[in-house]
Amino acid sequence: MGSGIFFWVILACAAQELLASNCTECDKSKCPPAPISCPGHGATDPCGCCRHCARHEWEPCGGENWQLGYCDRRYRCAAVNGTGNVEIPDTGVCKYVGLMGDYWMDDDLNCPLVYGCQVRMGFCECTAIRTCVDYFSYSDDETCKKNNPFDMGPPSGPEEVDYSSQICWNTGCDLVGGRCECGRSDCGGPDFKFRTQKECNDALVLVKCADVHCPEPPKMDCSNDSAITKTYTPPGECCPTVPSFCTCDFEKCAKCPYKETKVNVRNATGFPGDCCDEFYCVSDQET
Repeated sequence: MGSGIFFWVILACAAQELLASNCTECDKSKCPPAPISCPGHGATDPCGCCRHCARHEWEPCGGENWQLGYCDRRYRCAAVNGTGNVEIPDTGVCKYVGLMGDYWMDDDLNCPLVYGCQVRMGFCECTAIRTCVDYFSYSDDETCKKNNPFDMGPPSGPEEVDYSSQICWNTGCDLVGGRCECGRSDCGGPDFKFRTQKECNDALVLVKCADVHCPEPPKMDCSNDSAITKTYTPPGECCPTVPSFCTCDFEKCAKCPYKETKVNVRNATGFPGDCCDEFYCVSDQET
């Protein structure tokens, strides 16, 4: 038992060392503006360099030093062609994991071990998982219990609330030196010109790209078992730097009915036109 655990520790360390060898020295000047809000979760790339909004389905990911970002929960940064995950410095695409399990919640060897806590069923649950995506609401058990709305503690007498001690701030963005800089200031401090990073970025693009004509994207004709990925335009830039690709949509592949097991006849290559395995289904009672 002990030797088995030791083997997995060695394997995890080796994976981390291999990843580190693919990361060059962090250049913060190449990072996108730090997000102040995201449609999903925030993330830090596996190289530990840049903060960004985690990418969603069919969006590009990976690239050199993970400069195209990392995928949000329920997605994995898959290779554009093939059935495996992307290997940097290649460009990948975020794909839905579906019935294969929650990849993001599974210990992700691309990412550091993060400890934190969540409130579940009225109690603080603390654990450590390998993840690059923001997940935990609290950094430790003490902070979680202090802020847990379900854990009111023993009744006590009336208390005066000192509202002057409550934290208050404004968030927003301004255009500085031809790029959006976002942050927050104390209430009563200077106001930001833009409320969100998107508003600021849209204003920057409107001025910067007024006379820029981006090349027409080629028409994509993907096979029935694949999907078209989304383009990627760096914040504040005019034209996409990553075009659309055809990539396998494994959710379109047939699946065995409940209580039947898949038996492969031929494994697919994972290239558009050959995304789905050839197989037959066998009742679990027969296996």
